[in-house]
Amino acid sequence: MPDFGAYQNEIYLAGLSGRLPPFPMRFDELEAKAHAAMPASLVSYVAGGCGDEGTQNANVAAFDKWGLPPRMFVGAKQRDLSVELFGMKLPSPLFMSPIGVIGLCAQDGHGDLATARAAALTGVPMVASTLSVDPLEAVAVEFKATPGFFQLYTPTDRDLAASLVRRAEQAGFRAIVVTLDTWVTGWRPRDLATSNFPQLRGSGAVRFRRAQRRPHHQGSGNGGDRRRSRSPLCLRTGARRDRRRRPCAALPVGRSRPLYGGRRLSDARRSHARRATESAALTA
Repeated sequence: MPDFGAYQNEIYLAGLSGRLPPFPMRFDELEAKAHAAMPASLVSYVAGGCGDEGTQNANVAAFDKWGLPPRMFVGAKQRDLSVELFGMKLPSPLFMSPIGVIGLCAQDGHGDLATARAAALTGVPMVASTLSVDPLEAVAVEFKATPGFFQLYTPTDRDLAASLVRRAEQAGFRAIVVTLDTWVTGWRPRDLATSNFPQLRGSGAVRFRRAQRRPHHQGSGNGGDRRRSRSPLCLRTGARRDRRRRPCAALPVGRSRPLYGGRRLSDARRSHARRATESAALTA
């Protein structure tokens, strides 16, 4: 399993020969450099949230309250963060979440491929978006030995949904992550102020139209999707606690909590990080 902590040793050793890190070590500095390198319209799409972005800010504040206290006298020379999921052993419980049109964030327009290469290098699985810019087959090749998941926005056309799932499976993706809670586009002032919506300009390898998403997901609908897939299925939902068990009751599936950061809904200042904690307690 990868020793992620060894990365800093590489940096210090490189410094002995006068080589400094090419990237900032602080997230806020890295974010600032990324914003400076991208067009303003792309920054607004990637970084913007709903309403006054209060929920987005609350999400960050909620994570600030979490910590990683060290444990002593446990022999931490060989650290193991690995987990087992769907019969796969993964080096850590982390995933690279799906980001629509991430391909546009790279200077060469192939951000999906760059992310897949990072997944291969770190062993951290990438969840490729339905709205990928690069073809799924090209993305899957870059995974090497690292498992890849495919995130599906289910369209109203069942045959289209089946073809997307089948294509992902044939490309080598190991599981399907179905997003349930994006019925309509959120009210995002940054994008609205510039009339900016990349999908309408043809971004996305499958040219998937957001208008084709299913407006709601009933149990029978998900059952139909499940029967069309041979892969493990993970439901990605931001539903209320009393609704989360319903779509999972009769299906052998996993659950994923999307941390949109208030991108789809300005959620009365209740952070998605807090909801994720509640969901974990409910399903434990």
